[in-house]
Amino acid sequence: MLEGGAGRGEGRNLDLVAREGADGEKTLPSVLRPSLYVPQLRNLLVRKTALGIAKQLLGPDADFEGDHAIYKPSLTGGVTPWHQDEAFREPEFEYDEISIWIAMTDSTLENGATTYIPGLHELGLLPHRLQGGSKNANTIECCSGFDPSVAAVRPIPAGAMIIHHARTVHGAGENRSKFPRLDYILQYSTPVRLSKTIRPAPWLKDLRNPVLKERKTSLWRGGFFAEVFRVLRSDRHSAAFFWRRRFNKLWRWCRR
Repeated sequence: MLEGGAGRGEGRNLDLVAREGADGEKTLPSVLRPSLYVPQLRNLLVRKTALGIAKQLLGPDADFEGDHAIYKPSLTGGVTPWHQDEAFREPEFEYDEISIWIAMTDSTLENGATTYIPGLHELGLLPHRLQGGSKNANTIECCSGFDPSVAAVRPIPAGAMIIHHARTVHGAGENRSKFPRLDYILQYSTPVRLSKTIRPAPWLKDLRNPVLKERKTSLWRGGFFAEVFRVLRSDRHSAAFFWRRRFNKLWRWCRR
């Protein structure tokens, strides 16, 4: 998927470090919702195990919210900036979400093991901006409210996993090794709740604008029907996620 560009026209295959003024820098290819394109991912035993873990941690209403694959090529794999996953979410809602981060290859200090800032998930959402303060970027970075000197690096072997909350501040270094690093992330959440106040999230305004423009063009040219067909062919959890997301967007539009 990463090499063949699956989902690129739909805005799901992108380089996370790409941003304005970043020509010639390192790369961080990723695929959003890869299980929509590869049925084998939906049949992995780990999906059942992960759902059971999510229900233990979040409660019986927890359900699949999405998956994500991130690839750090050898020597050219870029930095994953400090961020909270919830900072990517729509600001009109309240979330209780976890990520189950699975190492598909060994995650080491040399190839950019994930690093966490302990305890900050209890403080809520911190200020973010587009990576590097750029005017246009494919990812965001947490820009204040935390002390990176207390970070805990967590290298793990292939097949191991780390679970973190969507408000946990985390990031990862570049890949300086001769071997690539591949991660597969499963996300689970309780049903989102409409927030009493809309939290400020100015960093979302220009996030992935070129990618989203390409996605909108694809949807208008018939891609929407292909997407619905793909979702209907997937598992019930992916289908439920698809319709929840559409319902949330309708709520957001009505509220504005």
